[in-house]
Amino acid sequence: MNLTVNIRGVDDLINQLNSYSNSLQRRTGELCRKLAEMGAVNISLGFSRAIYTGQMDANVTVEEVSPTEYKIVAEGQTVLFVEFGAGVTYGGGHPQAAEFGFGPGTYPGQTHAMTGNGWYLPKDKGGGHTYGNPPNMPMYNTAQDLKREIERVAREVLSA
Repeated sequence: MNLTVNIRGVDDLINQLNSYSNSLQRRTGELCRKLAEMGAVNISLGFSRAIYTGQMDANVTVEEVSPTEYKIVAEGQTVLFVEFGAGVTYGGGHPQAAEFGFGPGTYPGQTHAMTGNGWYLPKDKGGGHTYGNPPNMPMYNTAQDLKREIERVAREVLSA
């Protein structure tokens, strides 16, 4: 077998590889952005549908870290209560609660979470009596959903 190599052929190959690399970098960024945006929508819906006594103040945004890295940020006083649950009656069951140090009885300054009697929310927090709420897990559930969807979304973005 004979192979003829010349400078022009090597230069063409280098240009093709550079073009492919740039295209792959751009598409990878598109994939990451699309997954983050899908996740943010799903998380926002999860917070809006959550079982929670009180006023919901969760705000979900997508932040670009780099052209190929995005993060989904959920902010608000209710975020941890909704994600991990609250109170001994309903607050357990999040698969990552121990890993992150959250769950019933872990809120700083809490006094009623472990009594089983519930507590009254301040008027500025919606008022009323509550026994807490179950972990609604919008962020955890979205992570699981995105893991299931990543191959489909990757095929869609990378084949375009």
